[in-house]
Amino acid sequence: MKSFLISVLGDDKSGLVDGLSKIIVANNGDWIESNMSSFEGKFAGILKVNVPSSNAAKLKKELTSSTLGLQIACEETKPVDELNNVMSYNIELIGQNHVGIINKLSHVLADELEANVEELKTEIIDASMSGEQLFKAQINLHLPNSLDENLIRDKLEQIADEMMVEIYSYES
Repeated sequence: MKSFLISVLGDDKSGLVDGLSKIIVANNGDWIESNMSSFEGKFAGILKVNVPSSNAAKLKKELTSSTLGLQIACEETKPVDELNNVMSYNIELIGQNHVGIINKLSHVLADELEANVEELKTEIIDASMSGEQLFKAQINLHLPNSLDENLIRDKLEQIADEMMVEIYSYES
């Protein structure tokens, strides 16, 4: 059995997921996990597929040469060893939207806390009372087990104060 991580991007239209799933099933593939969205007329997604080794090359060829009108990248994945020396951590951020929020936050996370971002979801929402635009982010991370909880909180509070946003964090 082989596993593939597949990314797709193109103009949004009906039948894209159906077209992808037909190719996968035709190769005895198993659609394991996915995250797909439509943004401003574009369709983007990422999915994990398991397929018998004997069908792997054919699946990859059929996906990348499909007539679905999508840019498709298909990469074989390797099993990941269990993450023994890391803790899962979640951050929720909300504040007035301005340029550079993710840049500043990701710099602190990577350089000062050695974090690995596992998942990042962002959106702009309207504040309920004022109607101003707020930036909202949900971030799932892996942090080294050796980090002190107080250091994590101090760094996140510091960046929240600098950017004038609220950051809620918790170990998962």
